[in-house]
Amino acid sequence: MLGDAILLLAIGFIGLLFWQGRRQAELARMHAKRYCERNQLQFLDIAWQGGKLARSGRHWGWQSHYQFAFSSDREHRYEGDLHMLNLRLQHIETPVYRLPE
Repeated sequence: MLGDAILLLAIGFIGLLFWQGRRQAELARMHAKRYCERNQLQFLDIAWQGGKLARSGRHWGWQSHYQFAFSSDREHRYEGDLHMLNLRLQHIETPVYRLPE
């Protein structure tokens, strides 16, 4: 009886983690697309690079690193980094890229 309850709680916790991970991935994609739109870049794709339990100031949470690809002139592909803590954007870093002529 107690074992069944613990198993059910474990399954629920794993489901919650999966759901939060999907929400975080959707928000990361939205932030990358918005960054590209604001800077007149073409958004290409985004990929999760890993995550860890981390602390930022007073806040603890799941910190994920995403790598997104973009183009500034439709000829060159660049890759930027996007970091999130839980559902909050921490920062976006991009390399120097060529401006269209």
